Amino acid sequence: MSFEGKIALVTGASRGIGRAIAETLVARGAKVIGTATSENGAKNISDYLGANGKGLMLNVTDPASIESVLENIRAEFGEVDILVNNAGITRDNLLMRMKDDEWNDIIETNLSSVFRLSKAVMRAMMKSVVVALSLLVLWLVPWEMQVRQTTLRRKRV
Repeated sequence: MSFEGKIALVTGASRGIGRAIAETLVARGAKVIGTATSENGAKNISDYLGANGKGLMLNVTDPASIESVLENIRAEFGEVDILVNNAGITRDNLLMRMKDDEWNDIIETNLSSVFRLSKAVMRAMMKSVVVALSLLVLWLVPWEMQVRQTTLRRKRV
């Protein structure tokens, strides 16, 4: 499948699955904007994408950061055609020891960010693609960790 001429936004693209997705999209012709939580991560993304894209710093939990990044993308590349919601965190902890702040961080990063980013690009993407990744470890985790799996699975679209 060719993505020639398409603009793709991949969150969490500095390493792992996000980087592999970004590289695959580039190989299939897309211009890719990858995001990271730090300037150094964004620079690394720009380095591996080269002329085929750009790395930007994004806090997926901050609506102002999301809007700023999308404005930058629109100004330089145009509207986003492909959104890959890959950014995510874990706070591996026993449920009985998990603090509310840890829980809220997981929900904001792994769930609310998918809603916010998807909503922000949806009007221009009515005939395009949105992908939300989820961690699939259900069969390998002890019962104490099921809270993590439950929250991560909820963001599937």
